[in-house]
Amino acid sequence: MKRHYGMAAAISLFATVLCGALLLSGCSQVEKKNDGPDYADERAMAVIAQGYQKRSDYLESLGEDADLGSNKVRKEAIKTEIDNDKELKKASFKDTKMQEDVIAYLNLLDNQLDVVKKYAESDPKYYDEWEKAYDARSAQLKKLVDRYDLTVDDEYRDAFDELIKNGRTVEEKTHNDEVINGLLSSATFEKSDDGYGLYTYTAIVENTSDISFENVFLNVALYDADGVRAEECYADTSAWAPGEKVKFEVMSEVDASRVAPTVSNYSIKE
Repeated sequence: MKRHYGMAAAISLFATVLCGALLLSGCSQVEKKNDGPDYADERAMAVIAQGYQKRSDYLESLGEDADLGSNKVRKEAIKTEIDNDKELKKASFKDTKMQEDVIAYLNLLDNQLDVVKKYAESDPKYYDEWEKAYDARSAQLKKLVDRYDLTVDDEYRDAFDELIKNGRTVEEKTHNDEVINGLLSSATFEKSDDGYGLYTYTAIVENTSDISFENVFLNVALYDADGVRAEECYADTSAWAPGEKVKFEVMSEVDASRVAPTVSNYSIKE
C-alpha cells in the first residue's frame, strides 16, 4: 500500500510541475507579445494638442499687461510646447507619413526657438524671420488637422482656429507661388536688335492654370556672354486670366546670352 501511495504522489507531483511549466511558458508567450513596439499613432495628436494648450496656458498665466511678443516670453512659450512634445521625436509609428508630419511639426517648433535665440528684437531681420517661422508652424498644424483630425479643447478653440486660418492662407499662397513660378519657368525670351545697340527681349506666356492673376511684376535679369548679370529690367501685366496669353517685354543695351525672369509680386483676382 505504501509503495502504491508513493507512486501516486510522484505522478501527482509530476503533473503539478508540468502544469506549472506550461503556465510559465504561456505567461512568457504573453510577455513576448506585449514586448512589441509602443506605437505612438493613436496618442500623437493628443500629445500635440496638449503641447499647444500648455503653451497657451503659459501665455494666459502672464496676465493682460504682459508683452506676449517679447523674445523672452516667446522663448519660454515655445520651450513649454517643445518639452511636452519631445517624447514623439524618438517614438515609433506604424504610419510613416504621420511620423514625417509629426517630426516636421516638432522641427518647426525648434526653428521658432532658433529664431528667438538668434535675433534680438532690435534686429530688422527678427520680425521677418519670426513671421516665416510662425507661418510655417501654422501651415503644418493645418496639415495635422486635415490629415489626422487634430483638435483642441473648447476653451482653446478660437485662438487655435485663427492659427489654422493663417495656415490656410499660407498654404494657398505657397500653391499660387508654385503655379506662377511654374508658368514663368517655361518662358522663352526672344531677342531682337534695332541695329543701333538697343535690344528688345520678348516672351509670350500662356496662363495654363485655373488661377486669375493680377498686377504681375517680373524682375528680368540679363546675363552677358561671361555669365555675369549685367542688368536687371522690369516687366509687368495688369491682368492674366486662365487661358490668356500675355507679352512680357524689356529693352536694354545689354546683348544678353541668357534671360532669367523671376516674379517679384502679384495678386489674385477675387
